Amino acid sequence: MNATAGPTARSRAIVALILGYFAVLAYATVTNDPLALTVAALGFGVVAIAVGALLYVQAADPGPALLAAAGSLVAGGLLQFVAVLGRSAVADGLSSLLVLLGVGCYVYAVWSRSA
Repeated sequence: MNATAGPTARSRAIVALILGYFAVLAYATVTNDPLALTVAALGFGVVAIAVGALLYVQAADPGPALLAAAGSLVAGGLLQFVAVLGRSAVADGLSSLLVLLGVGCYVYAVWSRSA
């Protein structure tokens, strides 16, 4: 992804990453292919990091909730790499929790700004 690309191009790249992740995840689930499962797990980390970075970069005035969302997503994505490379179920679970926390913080940030 080009770091100097405009917001629209970055958003489209993120959407493409997410769609690619779900395509690989669907294939891995149907075929139970170990390589595809590993690629899907790594894709989860890439998507989480990319979305977290995009939230941070595109926010004109990131409040604490948006910063927490971006940080949790990036941390969850990085921890997913640890989970895959270290074959750690604990790291995998913690990664999922951090990503869920990031999504929750993002929802709260959007909700609190519109209220």
